[in-house]
Amino acid sequence: MEQDNTIFDQMKQQLQNKDYLTFKSQINIIKRYYSKEKENQIQKQIIQLNNILETLKNMVIELTKNGDYIINGDENQIKIQQIIVESEDKKQQNIKEAERLLNEGVALFNLNKYQDAIECYDKAISINPKNDIAWNNKGQALFNLNKYQDAIECYDKAISINPKNDIAWNNKGQALFNLNKYQDAIECYDKAISINPKNDIAWNNKGQALFNLNKYQDAIECYDKAISINPKNDIAWNNKGQALFNLNKYQDAIECYDKAISINPKNDIAWNNKGQALFNLNKYQDAIECYDKAISINPKNDIAWNNKGQALYNLNKYQDAIECYDKAISINPKNDIALSNKGFALHKLQKYTDAISCYDQAPSININPQRLKLKADSLLELGKKSEAKQFYLASLEKGSNDKIYIQKQLSKL
Repeated sequence: MEQDNTIFDQMKQQLQNKDYLTFKSQINIIKRYYSKEKENQIQKQIIQLNNILETLKNMVIELTKNGDYIINGDENQIKIQQIIVESEDKKQQNIKEAERLLNEGVALFNLNKYQDAIECYDKAISINPKNDIAWNNKGQALFNLNKYQDAIECYDKAISINPKNDIAWNNKGQALFNLNKYQDAIECYDKAISINPKNDIAWNNKGQALFNLNKYQDAIECYDKAISINPKNDIAWNNKGQALFNLNKYQDAIECYDKAISINPKNDIAWNNKGQALFNLNKYQDAIECYDKAISINPKNDIAWNNKGQALYNLNKYQDAIECYDKAISINPKNDIALSNKGFALHKLQKYTDAISCYDQAPSININPQRLKLKADSLLELGKKSEAKQFYLASLEKGSNDKIYIQKQLSKL
């Protein structure tokens, strides 16, 4: 490889010394480095070739002032335009190679082979460091590997090359969103929207950031904008439903979920969310049908399994509810809500020791006053008054909203 690079340096020196006949006789050396057999070495060679091309261009400026021909010797002539054409051919091969690597990276990305995709994007970037698409795509692969800060650096590079790349601005916003930097994310979405007001994805994403800042009405306005641009955006319809849900407008939310489902019947999240709205309207059986639909689409949706359990619980079908909670826990052992709910169902079945076991597992994941209160209830039923008192007081210290109930229970101790 070092010998190859030396040859290229010598050819560059020949041009600078105006030794064109020697340079021409070695043109074939350039060509052979583009063979498939040399693919693993192509990156360093391309850099050398680009140096030669740059030297040629500088020479053209000087030489064309004196005519089309460069004369060296009595009869030997090299037409400068011939050299330019051949060098431009090499440049085109560079471009095609970069495009091939970029397309290969996209194919690998779509196969979820993100690290392999990054390697392709890096090779494309080494050929053309000004390729903003390659930088953006590398950022997307890093994003999918949960390397959000590294992804942001790639998006910043893409933006510095092409400040009008609205996709890179949106993607940077998504990385900031996943780092819980919602206001910074909004600034990126706004930039994307200012460049391309028809970017419905950026409008939807801005809505999500506003949603996470509890600005539900502002979020709805963004979702509406996304929907006006792309009425088939089922994600925006679902998200609008979620904002309406959080405003306690359950029937309006259901209409949005139905719209999302009509666009994409396989949207298990929308089915689950519709179930939640029906649940809050005390339509438990209708809710169960929605949860079942979500589960049939995505059997690994632990949230839908837990929610189905809640609907069954409210129908006093405690054992059936426990089976749903168990399914949710088997999918996601860290689902502390399902663990807590299972404990409450066991308590209703007077299985107090088993209930306490569930409560003990759930607080180890996420301590909250409700679980402390529930554990105290089970301890009290087992006659363990001292321990029950301890957990009632702990629940109050954690800010329980059931102060009246807890005070009533404490009066019994």
